[in-house]
Amino acid sequence: MALAVSGCTSEPDDSAAHEAEVHGPAKPALAPATAAAPLNLADSLQLMVRELDAVRRLGCWDEDFAALMAVHHAGAQRLAAVQLSRGKDSTLRAMAQQVLKSHEKDTHVLALALKREPPAGQEYRPGNRKDPFVRRIAAALAPLRQLPVLPGSLDADFATLMALHHRSGVALAQAELAFGRNAELREAARRIVRDQQPEIKQFQRWLQTHPTLTP
Repeated sequence: MALAVSGCTSEPDDSAAHEAEVHGPAKPALAPATAAAPLNLADSLQLMVRELDAVRRLGCWDEDFAALMAVHHAGAQRLAAVQLSRGKDSTLRAMAQQVLKSHEKDTHVLALALKREPPAGQEYRPGNRKDPFVRRIAAALAPLRQLPVLPGSLDADFATLMALHHRSGVALAQAELAFGRNAELREAARRIVRDQQPEIKQFQRWLQTHPTLTP
């Protein structure tokens, strides 16, 4: 199956620094869903943040969304793996299993996008903090950088961090819907918004109905 991601509009680069910013190392490979999970949930989230920061942005809306969302998905799968290996609540274990299953639906689309050669030009400047796409992405990732106060039990911590993770994922997907051009990636973004918004409410309801496990 071929993925026809629209190339970025070619524009002349105005500096060697910008050339290095746009054309860097090869794109990261799609992180495997079965990657070994860190020892705890907080470490899992912090690892995802470091991996997101390491993603090389090319200045192309679709490709950069795919690279970021691939890492974001892998982070959710690691959180789910911790819950399945050590969590006790049956409802949350079922939700963790659903996270693993649902994220597989987008894996082939994201993987194909990441295998493409870098586009010849660009649609935005990754280093321009005033660019609307850059600002949307920064706003989507910002909440992940401040670890919330965790309730203390693994089950409640999982629900807390997954709600945070999904809010970030929905914001990333909405950035793709606002700027992206590729039909398959836009459909994946719509699916993320559609699936994860109800899951956020499910995690929040679980936390509300288990007050003894939360602050």
